Amino acid sequence: MSGVSKAALTRRELFHCTACATAAGAITAIPFASAATAGLQGKEVVREFPYGKVRLTGGVIKQHYDQIHAHYLALDNDRLLKVFRQNAGLPAPGPDMGGWYDADGFVPGLAFGQYVSGLARIGAATGDTAVHQKVAALVDGFGKAMLAAKNPYAGPKAQEQWAAYVMDKYVVGLIDAYQLSGVTQAKALLPKIIDKCMPYISPVSRDRIGKTEPPYDETYVLPENLFHVADITGDDKYRAMAVHYMLDKEWFDPLAAGKDVLPSKHAYSHTIALSSGGQAYLHLGDPKYRAALQNAWKFMEPQRFASGGWGPEEQFVELHKGHLADSLKTSKAHFETPCGSFADMKLARYLIRFTGEPVYGDGLERTVFNTILSTRMPDSDGNYPYYSNYGPDADKLYYQKKWPCCSGTLVQGVADYVLNLYFHDDDALMVNMYAPSEVTWDRPGGAVEIVQETEYPAQDSVRLTVRKPGNGRFAMKLRVPAWAAGASVAVNGRKQAATAGQLAVLNRMWKAGDTIELILPQALRTVAIDDRNPTFAAMMRGGIMYVGLNPWDGIERQTVALPGAVRPVPGADQAYRAKVGGRDLVFVPYFTVQTERYNTYFKIA
Repeated sequence: MSGVSKAALTRRELFHCTACATAAGAITAIPFASAATAGLQGKEVVREFPYGKVRLTGGVIKQHYDQIHAHYLALDNDRLLKVFRQNAGLPAPGPDMGGWYDADGFVPGLAFGQYVSGLARIGAATGDTAVHQKVAALVDGFGKAMLAAKNPYAGPKAQEQWAAYVMDKYVVGLIDAYQLSGVTQAKALLPKIIDKCMPYISPVSRDRIGKTEPPYDETYVLPENLFHVADITGDDKYRAMAVHYMLDKEWFDPLAAGKDVLPSKHAYSHTIALSSGGQAYLHLGDPKYRAALQNAWKFMEPQRFASGGWGPEEQFVELHKGHLADSLKTSKAHFETPCGSFADMKLARYLIRFTGEPVYGDGLERTVFNTILSTRMPDSDGNYPYYSNYGPDADKLYYQKKWPCCSGTLVQGVADYVLNLYFHDDDALMVNMYAPSEVTWDRPGGAVEIVQETEYPAQDSVRLTVRKPGNGRFAMKLRVPAWAAGASVAVNGRKQAATAGQLAVLNRMWKAGDTIELILPQALRTVAIDDRNPTFAAMMRGGIMYVGLNPWDGIERQTVALPGAVRPVPGADQAYRAKVGGRDLVFVPYFTVQTERYNTYFKIA
């Protein structure tokens, strides 16, 4: 029974395991082929840089990255491992985690694998040996506990309601520990942990509707990481398992056919499932998965708040009925932020890789700055951000339960900041986001190193310098956002074409010391909340969402002449002021707000 004792199972569990074993036998074997195997590979127009080839050197993105790096490195190993050691009957020192994480919590041990995954990514990006040592210690403690335990789940709720969800987190932690931190023990554990978990997982992929309606488990998120396990182990059964759990009938098939099936779906889990579609395209070469991702993005655009977030109360809404505006009055949970950001950034990167189109970079930038970068920093006792509130008189609160799901996606999403900035093909470097950084591009013509200096988005200018040109024969492609009317680019002082919404392509023989000056004018503008409420809008500067600080009661019903009535605050690059009913209202970027109250949407003239 895959390492699970029959004597330890209840009647219900035994029935479930029997059904699962029957289904497992029905999974059709597919000849093994990795994503790198020619003939089955879905085409990537551009590729990501591996962790370690992009280094953040300053700015708000690095500041957030460094804070998260330090926070998760400081988490106590014994605390993180305690619930697993207790489950195995091993000595379990350290204080309880509490909240969702403990044996009697909502999803015991839920985010452990994500903490390992995020740390491994940070370690690979920064070269921090202490991070790699922590990852190795966590994998060692986890492995000993899991091998000693009869049940791979640390509590009945994880076993009965969230078996696939939790296994997926175990798996991604072990994948990244092996591939990014070099923990060989993690590779050996992968098949053992999966075999232990599978008897508790639904034999078929089950859809999830909305936030509160069961079934809660999200089997359809499994394929992305199972494809990776197939690559790592060379074992065809994991690839077959990935294919088996694809949610084709309810999700990918209708999306690929151009049918909008988003309304009523659970927003985060179905978006993260699109990453399984990304891997299915890469491994199987079936263009329907690429089409499904592209159409999903198209259908999500009208679902988005100005921040880029979506899914009030964790549910996609029906369009053209004013539901986004209505949600400001009925909910304070407008976007499941670290989880949703993680899913959204991954979707954008897959689409950039598959198409090379700058529109997805625009969306990625919006999500980074206005959602995950805008979350409140966690504390030392399990209090983490979860929802963003875009309603009146809002503030940034912690979730009411400690160690929620968003504590896991927070570290993974921030660790992936380095993946968002640059992409490449064989002959061109694509600069997708603007932040102080350095990129090393290893190519047959010799290593290329580019340095990016900027105070964006506080200021409009970006400077790129070629530090090492290799053989000099490559192109540079700079994303010019769709909102950047009047953008300009100059190479060594000589201007070249730059069109908003397109890539500025600079193709020349590069030499060390060559410079590119990019100017991205960030005009103030407004974005309506939905098409039924065109005069109810948020203010944007370029891709950055601005909010009004310390709003007074009823301000959302007062007319504000945005953006025309606002004026810069002297001496402040990112602050504006407007007179509203004879009173001053100060606007600042949402990502700069900490504990102040704020208002996002206004009745505009």
